[in-house]
Amino acid sequence: MPPQETEEFDDDLAARLRVAIMRVSRRLRVEVGGGAVTAGQYSVLVALWHEPRTLGQLAARERVQAPSMTRIAKALEEGGYVERTGHPDDGRQVLVAITDAGRAVVDQVRNQRTAWLSRHVADLDEGDRATLGRAAELLTEMNAR
Repeated sequence: MPPQETEEFDDDLAARLRVAIMRVSRRLRVEVGGGAVTAGQYSVLVALWHEPRTLGQLAARERVQAPSMTRIAKALEEGGYVERTGHPDDGRQVLVAITDAGRAVVDQVRNQRTAWLSRHVADLDEGDRATLGRAAELLTEMNAR
């Protein structure tokens, strides 16, 4: 394939992948919502899974302004999904940590989303499932770069 045709093919493939990924992601959020939490709150809980973070770190990760993150953290705290504690090294900072209830919500949503995908993947033939498996590997590798 000549270079220009290759670029056009790559651009077309990238556009089709973007649309497909966005549609599946949106469908997962709609079909299997967070239930007890919003999509934004769920994302914050996932961000807290391995370690507590400051409100500033969470705001930067989620690409929202500090006042918005403060509201999200407050709602999660009121629901019992996170707890705030003082930062051990900086008394001006507050750390937000996920609670057992927050972990249970994340587990529930992940399990529901996996089950939804599993039902749809099961409808595919073996070759298509293998193709999706390889696509998942490639997307994971692309994301790691």
